[in-house]
Amino acid sequence: MIRHPARLWTTSGDKISCGVCARRCKIAIGERGFCGVRENMDGVLYANSYGLLTAANLDPIEKKPLYHFLPGTTTFSVSSFGCNFTCKHCQNYTLSQTTKIPTEYVPPEAVVEEAVRLGASSISFTYNEPTISFEYVYDTAKLAKEHGLTSAFITNGYMSKAALLEIAPYLGAIRIDLKGFTDEFYKTICGARLKPVLDTILLSKELGLHLELVTLVIPGYNDSVDEIDSMLDWVITNLGPAVPHHFTAFMPMYQMQDVPRTPFETLDRIYHQAKAHGLYYPYIGNMPHAEGSKTICPECGNVLIDRTGFSSVEPGLEGGHCKKCGRKIEGVFSLADL
Repeated sequence: MIRHPARLWTTSGDKISCGVCARRCKIAIGERGFCGVRENMDGVLYANSYGLLTAANLDPIEKKPLYHFLPGTTTFSVSSFGCNFTCKHCQNYTLSQTTKIPTEYVPPEAVVEEAVRLGASSISFTYNEPTISFEYVYDTAKLAKEHGLTSAFITNGYMSKAALLEIAPYLGAIRIDLKGFTDEFYKTICGARLKPVLDTILLSKELGLHLELVTLVIPGYNDSVDEIDSMLDWVITNLGPAVPHHFTAFMPMYQMQDVPRTPFETLDRIYHQAKAHGLYYPYIGNMPHAEGSKTICPECGNVLIDRTGFSSVEPGLEGGHCKKCGRKIEGVFSLADL
């Protein structure tokens, strides 16, 4: 185990107050925070997952999913272990819901070196929640920027304002799960709360980060017309119509294996709800959808990017503009845009 000094903590009586995520755990000596990796040792907070990777893969950036961030490029994806959520439907529960898993120590320099060697345009911190490995993510993202790469933060959004402000200068994109739109859903399914996630989304927008949202649609839990309407109203009002929003199909997983997978009809209905609310770029994931896989120009309806699975072609896009009408399309389409 690598015990690396943590950032963003203060003492609170005889405990340490961790300031990295929205839980703000107060940790007694010899104990760890909710995430299981941030430990108070003799009055000093350590990040015990520093550099301990559980996975490292070269992925299409579309797999994150990020559709308006360097489309057609590859990203070097890395993960550690642990999480600050307890999602009953977690797709990566073997990484996120444990601290006992085989790992390999890989320093930030080695991650950046491998990303460059593989020809990746970015490094993605993904699979488990990167916030709880804040120090490692910060060091790696900063080094990546120095080597001409950018970074993507794939997160549940449950981080502190201080953490996001500190790492934002080294991120090219942040992709946030908006898992539902009621506090009850967050409490019962994720073991968390909604407001801190909304706060992170708003701050990401304010800081000018490239932002995309993902909502995993679970039948009977977060898929009602009213809840989706409320979510879309909030997105349009607070973020505007141009933030890409992915609605993806749930598949029975972890502690929710008795829940059926999301029907096509539900995702199709949500896609058209999103368009009716004025969202420019709604997408459908984990399921074929003729319209929901394409990026369409909001001005003239030209197909800008067409996707099959995780591969994409750009028949209607040139230099970040629609070839047909010339409209500038929201997103990051080359490293020069950052």
